[in-house]
Amino acid sequence: MATFLLDRAQRVKIGNEYSHSGHPNGGVPQGTLSGPKCFLVYINDLRTTVPLYKYVDDSTLFEICDRNDVSVIQESVDIAARWTEQNDMNINSEKSKEIIISFAQDGNFRSTIPNIKIDGRDIAQVCHAKLLGVTISQDLTWNKHVDNIVKKAGKRLYMLYQLKRAGITQKDLVSVYVSVVRPVLEYACPVWHTNLPQYLSDNIEVIQKGH
Repeated sequence: MATFLLDRAQRVKIGNEYSHSGHPNGGVPQGTLSGPKCFLVYINDLRTTVPLYKYVDDSTLFEICDRNDVSVIQESVDIAARWTEQNDMNINSEKSKEIIISFAQDGNFRSTIPNIKIDGRDIAQVCHAKLLGVTISQDLTWNKHVDNIVKKAGKRLYMLYQLKRAGITQKDLVSVYVSVVRPVLEYACPVWHTNLPQYLSDNIEVIQKGH
């Protein structure tokens, strides 16, 4: 295992030309059988005081608080920041987002919650955030997610129209639709599709019928 990780060199090949070799100080080679196990070993010691979900380079912290509870999520963010620093990494505060899900009757409740900070910088509080490709909204509706996937699938559907005009066979068009368009509409659908109102289902159906 040590041989696999230590003293590795990498270079770029374009045509018959090679760049100078570089020696990375971290990371795991992609496409290897040992890669996922090495990553799990590498990140396994990251622990926080609130629940933490780790998925490759995407980590999500969350906590459930009553109105009078004292939040400890800033403490957990500080722990994660120190861990990354100790492991020669940095948290990108600009890409980090905070989403507050609350159905409190007090309309000013969200404004009373202080921003989470990373390295002294406030993390943006947002109404919508992507979590592993699924758009989560602070009101727990799926309108924004459906809007995103419909727009994305619509752009790919245009490619299908162009292929049809170019004379691609019906069989090949179906193959392209199944492999390029439909996965956008069906990605993680067990999470969000079961409780969709009819008008959102209709928006998706328009794309599906468009092929």
